[in-house]
Amino acid sequence: MLKISSKEIREIFLKFFESKDHLRIEGSSVIPSSDPTLLFINSGMAPLKKYFTSEAQPPHPTLCNIQPCIRTIDIEEIGDRHHLTSFEMLGSWSINCYFKENAIALAYQLLTEGFKIPKEKLFVTVFSGSEKLNLEPDNESAAIWEKAGIDKNHIVYQSFEDNFWGPTAETGPCGPCTEVFYDTGEDFGGAYIPGGNFDTKSRYIEIWNAGVFMQFNKDKNGNYEPLKIKSVDTGAGLERLAMALNGLNSVYETDLLKPIMDEVFSQSKGNFSGKAIRIITDHMRTTTFILSEGVKPSNDGRGYIPRRLIRKCVALITKAKLDKFDFTKILDIIIELYGDFYKHFKENKEKIVEIFEAERTHFQQVLKDGFFRLEKLSEVPGFKMSGNEAFTLAATYGIPIDLISEYVEEKGGSLDIDAFKDEFKKHQEISRNVSSKTNGDFLKFNINEYSELLKLLPATDFTGYNFDSCQVNILQIMRDGQTAEYAKAGDMILIVTDKTPFYSESGGQVSDTGILETPESAVNITGVQKSDGRFIHMGTVKSGTIKSNIQAEISIDKKRRRKIECNHSSVHLLQAALRQILGGRIRQAGSLVDEDRLRFDFSCDEKLTEEQIELTEKLVNNYIRKNVPLTTKTSTLQEAVNSGVLAFFEEKYGDKVRIVQFDDISKELCGGTHTSSTGNIGFFKIIAEGSIGRGIRRITAITGEAAVSHVQDQLKLLKSAAAKLKVPPDEILNKLDSMSQSSKAEKNTALSPASKDDIQKEAKRSKKGRAFLVKKFDMFSNDIRDEAVRASEIINGTVCFICSDEGKIKVIVAVNKAISKEINANAVLQKTLIYIDGKGGGKPHLALGGGAKTDGVNKIIENFSEIVDELVT
Repeated sequence: MLKISSKEIREIFLKFFESKDHLRIEGSSVIPSSDPTLLFINSGMAPLKKYFTSEAQPPHPTLCNIQPCIRTIDIEEIGDRHHLTSFEMLGSWSINCYFKENAIALAYQLLTEGFKIPKEKLFVTVFSGSEKLNLEPDNESAAIWEKAGIDKNHIVYQSFEDNFWGPTAETGPCGPCTEVFYDTGEDFGGAYIPGGNFDTKSRYIEIWNAGVFMQFNKDKNGNYEPLKIKSVDTGAGLERLAMALNGLNSVYETDLLKPIMDEVFSQSKGNFSGKAIRIITDHMRTTTFILSEGVKPSNDGRGYIPRRLIRKCVALITKAKLDKFDFTKILDIIIELYGDFYKHFKENKEKIVEIFEAERTHFQQVLKDGFFRLEKLSEVPGFKMSGNEAFTLAATYGIPIDLISEYVEEKGGSLDIDAFKDEFKKHQEISRNVSSKTNGDFLKFNINEYSELLKLLPATDFTGYNFDSCQVNILQIMRDGQTAEYAKAGDMILIVTDKTPFYSESGGQVSDTGILETPESAVNITGVQKSDGRFIHMGTVKSGTIKSNIQAEISIDKKRRRKIECNHSSVHLLQAALRQILGGRIRQAGSLVDEDRLRFDFSCDEKLTEEQIELTEKLVNNYIRKNVPLTTKTSTLQEAVNSGVLAFFEEKYGDKVRIVQFDDISKELCGGTHTSSTGNIGFFKIIAEGSIGRGIRRITAITGEAAVSHVQDQLKLLKSAAAKLKVPPDEILNKLDSMSQSSKAEKNTALSPASKDDIQKEAKRSKKGRAFLVKKFDMFSNDIRDEAVRASEIINGTVCFICSDEGKIKVIVAVNKAISKEINANAVLQKTLIYIDGKGGGKPHLALGGGAKTDGVNKIIENFSEIVDELVT
C-alpha cells in the first residue's frame, strides 16, 4: 500500500508554493517552442529561460509548475533503479525576488513539514568551487542549510560537474546549485563519512535540486559573467520523490511506472531480465510523450530519439522471441495512466498508436533477419565476432550493440568491441563527408572544420541592408578543410570577403544567393553561413580561376531577395494581426522565410476558426494596402525590451539590437532584411493552418505573384466545378445542398413505416408493465421522428429511437399523448442523454437530443426499461 500517491505529491508541492505567493503556471510541451538549441525540454527552467536573462517579463516574480522533461543523455543508464529518459519535474522559481536564504528555508520546510521526511534522512550537497573557472565555493548555502536544521555532517561539498548547473545549451543562465539526497538505508551501501566518498548511485538518491542559484551567464567564450538579476530555479523529480516518500527500492515501483512495468512483465513470460523490463517501461513512456506531440520517427534530429527508443524495445522482444508481444496494450495503459493530467495523450491516442505501429512493423522483420544472422554466426563454439560483423548487424539490421554484446556473451563467444568502434568511426567520417559535399547548395557544409582558420580573419562588414552589390577583397578561399591559393571551374569552395551584401541564413530567413565575379572568373554563390561575425560564402566556380587576396564584384540575386524581403515583412504583419485578433498571449515559436513562401509558428492552445483565419488574412492585406514605410533603428536590448518591442527569443541578441518597425502596426527586434514599404508585398494569402505540437500552431502563407497565381488557380477549379454542376459559381453551395437533400430523401424512402403488427411484436414491457420500444437507425430524418410518434400511439407507451448522425448520436423519445401526464418524454430523454454526454429537450409527448459519446448507445438500450419505470408518476 502506497503511503502517498503521485497525484497527492503533485498537489502538496504546488499548494505549498502557492501558499508562499508563487503563481502556478501550466507546464509546456516537451517540444521547445522558442529554443533551437534543444531537441526536447530537459528541465523545468528551459521554457522560462527568457525570464532569467531579462529578455521578457514573467507573469509573476515567483512561479511554480509541473513540467514533463526528456533527457537523452541518460538513455544508456536506463535499467537501473532510478534513471529515466522522461520524468516530471516539480519546479519553483524566483526571478529577481528572493535568493539563497529563502530558497533553502522553503525547501527544508516543504520536505520536513509538507512531506514529513525525518531530517536525519536528508543529505545536501553544495558547490566546492573551481579555481580553473575562478568560481568561489558556496559556503553561504552550507551555512544556511545548517541554520535551517541539517546536521553539519550531512552537508557535502561537491565539484563543478556535480553542483554547478547549466546552462541548458552552450551559453545562457547558470550557477551553483544545492541538491537534496534521500538516504535509502544500509541495504544499499555504507554510510557517508564526512570527507569521504558520497555515494549518489545506490544509497543516497537525489530527490530535489533545491536551488540552482542563477547568478552567472556563460558567454560563447566560456566566461561566467554576473547576471543583471539573481534568480532561483528548483526542480524535484516526481518519480524519485515518490520512490523516497513511499520507501520503495526503485522508481519503477511507484504508481507512475508500476502499472506499465506489470504489463511488460506479464507479457514477457519469464523471458526478460529485470533490466529489460525497466528499459521497455521507460522507453515506451518516453515514446508516448514524444509521439503525443506529433513528432514522427526519423533518422536525424528530434525524430531520431523515438526511433531509437522504439527500436530498442522491438529489439528486446525480438531477442526474447516474443512474437505476440502487444505494444498497443502498453500504450493503452500509459495513455490511461497519464491522460487525466496530460489530456493531449487521450486526444491524440489514435495517432500515437498509428505512428508507433508503423515504426514497429517496418523494423521488426529487419530485426528478425538480423537475429537469425546473429544466431548463425554464434553456432560455432567459442566463436569470436569481428568488428565488421558486429557493425553490419548494428548498421544494416538495427540490432543495438549492447544487445549484440550480451548475446555473444550468453553464447560463450567474444566480441572485438574496439574494432567495432573503429568501423563505427569510419562510418561517421564517410557520412560527414557525403553530407557536406553532395549537397549542391552546401547548406550542410561543416563550418566547424574551418573554425581555427576563420579565427585568423577579421569580421565581415555586412552592407546588405542598403546595397545589393559591392566591391570586396577576397580574404580567403577554403576547401577540403584547409585554405587554398586558388580554385578552378567546377570546384566547390568557401569564400570569405572583407564585406558583403549577402544575408547569412539566420533567424528563420534563408541566405541570399548570387554571384561573385572578377575579370578572370565567376563563382555562383549558393548559400551563406556566419561564424563569429565572419560571413562564409558557399559556391561553385562557374568559370575561370578564382584566387585569394584579389578584388571582386559580389552581387545578390535581387529578384529573389525582394521576394524574401516581402515574405519576411509579412511574418511581422501576420504576428501583429494574430495578436490583434487572438490577444497578446500569441508569441512566435519559430518561422521560416524563403522566396516561395513564409511559415509562422506561434503559441496557441485552440484551433483557429475559419472566421479567425479569414479575418487574419484580411487584416494583413489591410496593412499592405496602407503602404506603410519601413523604419529601423538600433538600441540596447534592455531599452528595447522595456519599451515593449517584441523579441523573438530563438534569436541570440548582443548588447546592440536592431528594431524593425512598420508605423504603429508592428515593432520587433529583427536582424533580417525587409521590404521598404508594405505596399511592395502586393497580396497575402494563407494556404494552411494547423497544429505542429501541443500548444503550437503553424500558418503557411504566400505573397505577391505566388499568392495571385494561387487564387487564380482556385478560381479556375471553382469555375470548372460550376460547369460540371451546370450552375453559376455563386450557386454551387445551393446545388450541393440540394443534391445532399436529394440523397437523404432517397435514403428516407427506403425507411417505409413498419406495419402495426411488426411494431406491436417489437414492443416490450417493463417490470411495472409499461409498454416501450427501443430501436437503432443508421441515420436521422424527420420521417424517423414521425415514425416514433406513430409507434408510441400504436403501443400506447414510450418509444426511443437512437440515430447515427455524422459521427454523433441523436435520440428521439416519443410518448403517447394519452399517457404523457404519467410519463414525460422530456424527462425520459434527459436520462438517456447522460450515457452519451448529450443535451436536448422538448415537449411532454416528444423530445429530441444529441451527444458525441457513441459508446453510450448500448447502455441506453440496456437501461431503458428501468428509466421508464423510474419516471412513471
